[in-house]
This record gives sequence, C-alpha cells and structure tokens, in this order.
Amino acid sequence: MGIEAKPIKKLVMSGILGGPLKVTVSGVTGFNWKHNWSGRTDLTKQPVPKNLDYDMWLGPAPYKPYHPHRVHGTFRGYWDYDGGGLGDMGQHYLDPVQYILGKDNESPVQIEADTQPQHHDAVLPWREIRMKYADGTQIILDGENRYKEAAFIEGPNGKLFKGFKSDIPDLEKRLAEFPEPEPQVTDFIEAVKERKKFALNEVNGHRSCTIVNLAKIALRTRRRLKFDSDKQRFINDDEANGYIKQPMRGPWKV
Repeated sequence: MGIEAKPIKKLVMSGILGGPLKVTVSGVTGFNWKHNWSGRTDLTKQPVPKNLDYDMWLGPAPYKPYHPHRVHGTFRGYWDYDGGGLGDMGQHYLDPVQYILGKDNESPVQIEADTQPQHHDAVLPWREIRMKYADGTQIILDGENRYKEAAFIEGPNGKLFKGFKSDIPDLEKRLAEFPEPEPQVTDFIEAVKERKKFALNEVNGHRSCTIVNLAKIALRTRRRLKFDSDKQRFINDDEANGYIKQPMRGPWKV
C-alpha cells in the first residue's frame, strides 16, 4: 500500500490537521500509477491458440478479435477487462485512503478528470483525476506527478508527507494525547470463526471499488460528473450511468 494507515487515521481523528482534508496519490507521495499498463490501439486479429477457450475467457465482455495483448498480464490495458494502472492498483491505493478519511460508508459526489481523449477499447495514460466528497474532502490522483512538493494528506493546519514527515511541530508527541483508532479484526480466519466483521469487508470493499469506477467513468466521459452517494447513480447523466451496468454478452447474466 505504501502507507501505514492506522497512525494516519489517528491523525485525522485527532483533528490536528483541521478540515476539509486533501489527499494526493502520486509518485511524489509514494504511489505508481503504472501507465505502462496501457492498452494498444493497433491490434490486428490473430489466430486463437488451441489451448485457449477464448469465448470463456471473454465471459460477459463484448466479443473482440483475439490478440495476445488482450490476455495474460496485459489484459489490464483494455476497458472491457480492467482499467490500466488505475483499475488494477486503485483498490490497493484508495481503500486505505477511504479508511483514513472515515469514508467507508459514502462516495465522492463530484468527479473530474484531466486526460487525453481515451480510446474506445484501449486504456491510455491520463493526467489527473479529482474527487470531492459532500463535506469538501478531496482526493487527487496525480498521474503525471505534477505536484512535486505535494503532501500525502493536508488540511488548513498542517501537512503530512511520505514517511510520516510533517510540518507540524512535535506531531508524534501531540498524537500520543489522543486515543487509538478502534481496533479491527485483521485475521480473516478469526473473523469467520467468531462471526466478527473483517477489516476488509463487503461494505467498505464496495465503496472503495466505487471510487475506482467513478474515476474510470470520468476518464471515459471527460467531463465533471455529479454522483448521488446514497442512490449510487450519476445525476442527470445517462451516458455515465450507462457504464454502471453494462450489457452482458451471450449466456452470461446476473
């Protein structure tokens, strides 16, 4: 993940930074968006290998002519199967951010992407994605490491940088005065045996997946989107809502 979530969660809970907060996720703050996992726009039809059930591999995704770049590790670079580095790494990066910010039960209400035009099939590199919650909290996904002096998390009263460095004097001493975050069950087997809620559960997992998918949809539509966090639908935007539940191919259905 690149961050120690628990002490930063404590910092946020303490209120020392003030609010609203801004989190920047970039190479500067310790995260690599892996734009080398982009797709190719020059694929030509190739024979399907005899040992590959290509129809089954595609599953409910639209049928596209076979090319080796659509399978193996490079499948990440196509919208039908993933979302490039954002789709693959976003969950790992943003789930702890969501926990730190106390946003396990809500989603951003405004999403905007700065990107080159995205290909209809291949995921291409992007520059920046900004997301804002109802209370003004922001998450900035900096795809080009534009903000060279960026803090990982900042508020009106101070900043926290990579490596738990801060511009707040005696931060660790001040934090010692505050209680620790509520303990979580991080042993999955224990959670099952004792019927306790696992730290990474279906509720916060859904919300962190939603963050990633909101960012992906903003890249594809290339406009500011408004999202209803309760209804989990885009507001007055049929095109964006069309990405939420895309048609399934052939016999696949839910």
